[in-house]
Amino acid sequence: MTLTDQRGSEMTTGDQAEVDAFDNALELFLNYERSAGGAVKALLTDHPDTVMGTVLRGYMLMMLESGGVYPKVDAMVAEIIADDRDTNRRERLHLDALRHWANADVLAAATVWDHILAADPRDVLALKMHHYTTFWTGRADVLRSTVEGVVDTWDPATPGYDHVLGMLAFALNESGRYQQAEEIGREAVAANPEDLWSIHAVAHALEMQGANERGDRFFQVDDDRWDSKNPFLGHIWWHAALFPWNSGDYDRVLDLYDNRLRPASTEFYLDIQNLSSLLTRLELSGVDVGDRWGELADHAAARTGDHVLTFTDVHCALTLARTDRIEELGAFVESLERHQQDDGGRTPGLPIAIQVSRALAAAAGGDHRTGAELLGAVRGDLAPIGGSHAQRDLFDLLLADMTLTAGEVELALHQLRARTRRWPNSVPTWQRYGQALVAAGRSDDAAEAFETAATLRGAEAT
Repeated sequence: MTLTDQRGSEMTTGDQAEVDAFDNALELFLNYERSAGGAVKALLTDHPDTVMGTVLRGYMLMMLESGGVYPKVDAMVAEIIADDRDTNRRERLHLDALRHWANADVLAAATVWDHILAADPRDVLALKMHHYTTFWTGRADVLRSTVEGVVDTWDPATPGYDHVLGMLAFALNESGRYQQAEEIGREAVAANPEDLWSIHAVAHALEMQGANERGDRFFQVDDDRWDSKNPFLGHIWWHAALFPWNSGDYDRVLDLYDNRLRPASTEFYLDIQNLSSLLTRLELSGVDVGDRWGELADHAAARTGDHVLTFTDVHCALTLARTDRIEELGAFVESLERHQQDDGGRTPGLPIAIQVSRALAAAAGGDHRTGAELLGAVRGDLAPIGGSHAQRDLFDLLLADMTLTAGEVELALHQLRARTRRWPNSVPTWQRYGQALVAAGRSDDAAEAFETAATLRGAEAT
C-alpha cells in the first residue's frame, strides 16, 4: 500500500503513523535539531521495515563525513534489497543514491537525486542531499540550477517551502547574486527562524557584501537561542566571528572563539575547518592566539587515512602546518596521495587538495617561495575542493602571506591590491596591504593604507 508524506511524496506503507513519524524526523533534520537522531531511531524502532526511515538514517550517517560509516551504510542498503521489501521507484532511487554515496561516488549519487527531483520536485530530502553534496564538490552553477529547477513547483503553503528558499538563497550567493540572496534568505528566516541553513545563507550574503555592521546586528541573539541545534551551529558562530574580524575587533573574535566555538571542539570535520580557519585568520592579522591550537592538531592528525571531504583535508594540512607538526604533515600528504591512487578520478577536487597541501607543507618547512608557487598555480581553480567563496578566501590570504614572506614584494602588492578592491571594508586586508607597502619602501602609500584601516575600525566602533 502507498501513502504520501506531507508534500505528496510517496512512501510504501499502509501505516499513517509511520508517515507522520518520518515527516517529524525529517523536519527536525532539516532544522538541524540534535533531537533528529533520536526521532529517526524511534521511527526505526516502531517501524523497522520503513524504507525512507532507513534512507534518512543512512544520509545522516554519511553526513558525518568519515569513511568509517561506509560499510555500515552499505550493509543497511544491502539488507533492504536482500529482504525483498516492497519499494516504489522513489525509494529504490534513494537507495541507489545512498549506495553510490557509500561507495565514495558522490557525483553518481547526485545524478540519481536529479532523477528523483525530475519526477518529484517536492522531494525535499532528495533536494537537500543534492544541495549538500554539490556544495562540497564546488559546483556553484549546479547548486543554483538544481534549486531553480524545482522552486516554482512549490508554494508558501507547502510544508518545507522555507527550506527550499534557504537553499535557493545560498545557491544565489555562491553565484555572486548577493543582494538577491540576502532578500530571499531573510524571507526564509522570517518564515522559519529554526532553519540554520537559511540563517547561514543570510550570513554569507552579508559577508560577501562587506556588511560588517549589519552582520553583527544579525547575530545579536539570546545566549541560549540555538541550544537545541546540532554541531553545524559551530559554523554559524564561525560566520558571526567573520564580521568583527573584518572590522578589526580581534578581541571580539577571540571571545566568540573561546565561548562559542572552542567549547564544542571535537574531531567532527566542521570543527576542524572552523577552528583552524579562524585561528589562521587571526594569526595572519598579527594576533597572538596563545595555546588555542591545543588539541586541534591532534584531531587533524587523526584524520590521516580518512579522506572523505577534500575541504577537510586541506584544513587538516593547514592545522598541522600552523602547529609545525612537519613530520605528521608529511605523513598526511603522503596518505592523501595514496588515496588519490584509489579514488579512480571520482573526486574532482582531490588533485587540487593535494597541491594546496603540498604548498602548505613547503611553507611550513620554510620554503615560502615554493609554497607560493604551488598555491598560486591553483588560486583560480579552488572551487572543486568544496566550501564557499567566504571559506576559500582563506587561501587567498595565505597566498599573499607566503608571497610576501618569500620576498616577492611586488607580486604580493599585486595580490593585496586586488583584495582591497574585493574587500574594501576589511581592516585586516588594509593592514596587510600597508605592511606590503612598507616592505616596498612606499611609506606614504603605506600610511594611507593604515589610515584606511584605522578609519574602518573607528567606523565599526561607533
